[in-house]
Amino acid sequence: MNKLFLISLLWALSFSQVASDYVYTGAEATALAGAVVANPGSEASLFHNPAALAEIDRRFATVGSTRLFDVDYNYLGFLLPTPWLGNLGFTWQQSATKAGGTTLSEERSLGISGGYFLQQDRNSSFMVGYTLNFLNWSLGPTAGISGDGSDGLPGASGSTVGVDVGLQAVLRGKHRVGAYLKNINSPVMGKGESQQNLPRRISVGVSYTPLKSLVTSLTVDKPLARDIEVKGGVAYNFNSSLTLRLGLQSNPNRMGAGLSLNFSGFNFDYGLLTHPVLPATQQFTLGWKF
Repeated sequence: MNKLFLISLLWALSFSQVASDYVYTGAEATALAGAVVANPGSEASLFHNPAALAEIDRRFATVGSTRLFDVDYNYLGFLLPTPWLGNLGFTWQQSATKAGGTTLSEERSLGISGGYFLQQDRNSSFMVGYTLNFLNWSLGPTAGISGDGSDGLPGASGSTVGVDVGLQAVLRGKHRVGAYLKNINSPVMGKGESQQNLPRRISVGVSYTPLKSLVTSLTVDKPLARDIEVKGGVAYNFNSSLTLRLGLQSNPNRMGAGLSLNFSGFNFDYGLLTHPVLPATQQFTLGWKF
């Protein structure tokens, strides 16, 4: 019975917090405890607010990996500025829950994003963005009563599409307000008793850049049917090669920290995020701007 409970817990954890809606994807978001919705455009915008992609003028590729409480989670992203379609982003996220050599549950997500200026002048700008997420969730066969799989249920899979929308306004390059709506189309996975509603969330934030080397941010997350989470972060660029980050979150109380090393268009990011009960999460991200 304990094994069955553990398997059910891992399935629920994988589906609710990984590719479906993990608010700390990327070492930058991890180090800032998720306070990135109103930050200037960066690799993190692919996963947390596509509106900010509009102000990026270079192609970039990013890839990262982590373990979320014993769940493998891998992701990659690519941004391609185009003259006619604006800045297009592509993401791939994959997670799997395994027991020994058996895959119990696996998620895959392919995302297509776009970021555009609706208004831009010397003093202010307003940007809008979208992300279409093509999600697939597969479950392995069950062990059954006998425990060897001979009388268990066969594996199954399901697919759906989620739609995200992002907004961001900038005043004089220093004051920013951002908003991000996750799964606004209320997507579901499965049918009947196995139907699962994908997580929905509204994130609203502000950021202030008093100096080009300093970004401070505050984000309020409201997941559907859960309490509000408040997050704050600070990022300081010591020079063109080194950036330090620190973040705090309430409900639950978590602390993030990390750094970024940049050399000739290549960057290595590291982020650490604590948890009041579970082990700390570490993320590593490699990026290339060209």
